[in-house]
Amino acid sequence: MDSSTYEARLGLALEDLSKQAIPNFLATSKRFQVNRITLVRRFKGTQRNRHVAHSETQQSLSIAQEETLIRFINNLTERSLPPTSQIVHNCAEELAKKPLGKNWVGKFVKRHKDQLHAVYLRTIDNQRVKADFIPNLEAYYKLVSPIYIYIIYNIKFN
Repeated sequence: MDSSTYEARLGLALEDLSKQAIPNFLATSKRFQVNRITLVRRFKGTQRNRHVAHSETQQSLSIAQEETLIRFINNLTERSLPPTSQIVHNCAEELAKKPLGKNWVGKFVKRHKDQLHAVYLRTIDNQRVKADFIPNLEAYYKLVSPIYIYIIYNIKFN
């Protein structure tokens, strides 16, 4: 079962419960096909969804701080000043008020790649890395340069 659709159904069930004068957890859980115990705990506020709980306990930035950082990155990109990884890292450390790991920016970009518009934060394509390999470029120019010199020489003196 897809967790996003389950969370959506759970949200609808919670909304329906809040409109009821006397909450009927069993009927609501059956109607929206969600776990009754989870529904009761969420309604009473003793349990949160996994994303929010993970954000508060494991992540360096809260969800609100991450959204602020995303808006900052996209704002700079719209001004034609896309931030580098180091700029993002420094801003995130300012928000978190603690040092972050060296791979934090890469994981952040991977988590939010659909929301970010910055060009510099994307990794280079593997085929481009192979194409920019110096020994390959040197071999190419060693093969091409005698032909190029021959063509230029014939054009000038003929």
